[in-house]
Amino acid sequence: MRTAEYPRPSRVIAHFSDTHLRDPADPLVRGVVDPRPHLVAALDAAAAHAPEAIVLTGDLSDDGSFASYLELRRIVEPAADRMGAQVIWVNGNHDDREAFSEVLLGGSTREPLHQAHHLGGLRVLCLDTTVPGEDAGEVTAESLAWLADQLAQPAPEGTILAMHHAPLPVVQDLAASWELHGQTTLSAVLAGSDVRAILAGHFHQSGFGTLAGVPVHAATSLCYTQDLATGRGLRGTDGAQAWHLVRVHAHTVTSTVAPLGHHPTVVAERSAEESAAELTRRGIRIEG
Repeated sequence: MRTAEYPRPSRVIAHFSDTHLRDPADPLVRGVVDPRPHLVAALDAAAAHAPEAIVLTGDLSDDGSFASYLELRRIVEPAADRMGAQVIWVNGNHDDREAFSEVLLGGSTREPLHQAHHLGGLRVLCLDTTVPGEDAGEVTAESLAWLADQLAQPAPEGTILAMHHAPLPVVQDLAASWELHGQTTLSAVLAGSDVRAILAGHFHQSGFGTLAGVPVHAATSLCYTQDLATGRGLRGTDGAQAWHLVRVHAHTVTSTVAPLGHHPTVVAERSAEESAAELTRRGIRIEG
């Protein structure tokens, strides 16, 4: 019997971003797409992996209305309860801090919405990178001080940093007008810390890179996505929506892009039980 190279993950996280829900009385984003069915489909797909947490990295509302956040709770919380998953809300540039905090965090404020959560020994820090009224993000001195204070004491299983504005080079030129400012100073705080991965969004396209040696996992949008066939140009499309399946192992954190939609079968489906039986037949076992 051969043991697989990696055991099953210690933590599983469903990473959603840029849901862009609106007041249900006016649900269409740009008059074209209702993002709610995409969110429901992502929750249904994520349930198959029994995530311990659902992390939503900003632009949860498109219009910043109280009604949009109530609609978000109506859709997400019952599904999370069925999964037994903790919900972690992170705000983005389209979000209104006051409405966001009152409906989703239980207390109204206009101050930056930094948060700290724990999944057992794994810490999830949420860094508010928004600048009210602006599309671009910024890491302020006050934000860096909060983050440095949190990171002064390492967590038993390390830290995941969740934020809206992905600290990555832009792929499409116009995106430079809404990038994250202050990435060099953020890098200095992260260097040598226990941060194992950064979960982000904002650009409406999946992207991966590193900051201070920390892997960055930027999820695409569950509302509309960027058409990379335009090259360095820009075109938002109602298609290719996806979420990320994040799996935390002892020595690595992986992120798998999970596109929405049902497509023609090429290889016949096998259940988890059938897969386990086949692994046994092949003399392979996965620990955990």
